Amino acid sequence: MKRKKFKTSALYLVFAIIFIAILAFAGYQALVIYLPQSNESKNFVSLKEESGLKDIKADDIISGLESSEIPDKSPLSKLAMKNNDFVGWLSIEDTIIDYPVMKSSESDPEFYLHRDFSKNYSYSGTLFIGEGCNCDSDVFVIYGHNMNSGSMFGSLDSYKSGSFALGHKDIVFRTQEENRVYRVFAAFQTKLIPEGEDGFAYYRCVGKLDRGEYNEVLNNIRKMSLISLNDVPKYPEQIMLLSTCYYHTDDGRFVVAAYRVA
Repeated sequence: MKRKKFKTSALYLVFAIIFIAILAFAGYQALVIYLPQSNESKNFVSLKEESGLKDIKADDIISGLESSEIPDKSPLSKLAMKNNDFVGWLSIEDTIIDYPVMKSSESDPEFYLHRDFSKNYSYSGTLFIGEGCNCDSDVFVIYGHNMNSGSMFGSLDSYKSGSFALGHKDIVFRTQEENRVYRVFAAFQTKLIPEGEDGFAYYRCVGKLDRGEYNEVLNNIRKMSLISLNDVPKYPEQIMLLSTCYYHTDDGRFVVAAYRVA
């Protein structure tokens, strides 16, 4: 009888230890991972509010609002004065994606990988335009972290769904000079390709492209796409790629491709 009680007590002790370990891990996740990510997301909201930047819909840009109805661009100029690496503001309606986009020097293109708008360390980093291109290139890439909280580009893989893509097909990218709209036409998963290895290294196919190079990029994107949409760009319509880490394979990436329509 005593032996049975001992076994029962030992079993309860094991369960208690496992339960405490789960609680401790959850607490660690909250304090070390999710809380910082949440605070960093709030900082972007504060940055937008403090600058006075107002939302604008893609449909309004496409239809061509009267100048009196267009939100004031001065908040974008204010942001650029705070940090001259600021390029523009990227947003996708009805999603969490609503962030500034940076471009650092070619000598340190990933400067904002783990830095916030003010250049302080940040686990989430800030969206940034990659090496070898800028926002006026024929093809350019905007990079962002795939955060556990869903912030930054953590929800980008929602574009695996054709219905989601149709419902969120337009991306607004606002610069100091103009309001732009890019229309999603593909989404694909891939991985980093080592130098000298065959494969479509989308992040190297950027900058100024001739017609042949452009069409090769376009064909590769469409061939790899997980979704099928009717909208397809034609040379020389500008292509924007949104890229984030993805975990289907080592060095995996998920990319959404869109072309400029306004």
